This record gives sequence, C-alpha cells and structure tokens, in this order.
Amino acid sequence: MGCRILHDDDNNRAAMYCSTTERAFGPVFHDSDNGHDARERAELFCDWVPKDPRVYTDKELTDKFHQFLTLEDELWAEKDKEDSDDD
Repeated sequence: MGCRILHDDDNNRAAMYCSTTERAFGPVFHDSDNGHDARERAELFCDWVPKDPRVYTDKELTDKFHQFLTLEDELWAEKDKEDSDDD
C-alpha cells in the first residue's frame, strides 16, 4: 500500500492517490511543453520529494509542487544523464 498515480489518457492528466485510504490528493499533473506526459511528471515528483507525499499537509505539498516546477527541467536533465549512464 502506498502512494500511487492515477492517469487519465483521454485528458492527459495524472494525480496521486493513497491506495490505503483510496483518496486522491495533491496537485493535478498535465503534459508538459518539453515532451513529458502527465504520468511521467507525477512519477518524477513522487521520486523527488524526500518523504512519502501522503505525509505532507496540503500547504506543504503545494509548496513542494511549486519547488518541483522551478527545478523540473534540471531534474529531467539529471534523470536523462542517469539513464544514459545505465546504458
């Protein structure tokens, strides 16, 4: 049980939900201009936050989301580099 990603292919949106309580929470992710889809962005956010996203208050999660948006391009660059190093 834990934090999972819901993804709507028709509307290109993703959200986090708790598989224990069956409740959605946090921001809604959408496809980005740099080619990453909503699910990828939500997964990157979940990997980036230092704790399980379910432990944050709404305000803390909103603040983390805004920090993520500021750093997102750098995070994708780091991920791409890690992926290429694994090849």
